[in-house]
Amino acid sequence: MTYEEKLKHIRRAIILRFLEMCKDYVSNADIILSVINSTPDGISAYHADVVSDLRWLETKGYVALTGNDTIVVEAQPSGLRIARGEDRDDGIARDVPGV
Repeated sequence: MTYEEKLKHIRRAIILRFLEMCKDYVSNADIILSVINSTPDGISAYHADVVSDLRWLETKGYVALTGNDTIVVEAQPSGLRIARGEDRDDGIARDVPGV
């Protein structure tokens, strides 16, 4: 696995774990970008990275996306199961820094 692939897996895990902590499991791409860039291990991302990860998560059924200028994201039950460690996906890291 390349370094960039590993980063994608970690970012996706951070996204799902953060959404699991949000009220109604909803947030937006800009806030998620801030969360990723604030992790204690120094993981960083650009807005385009986050949008790409969100679109990937959407194709897997883990999140639902709405909006264009502001992308609103809502965790789906399958995404919440991954966030809680009750299920897994090879495209999402299992061991990530705390959100």
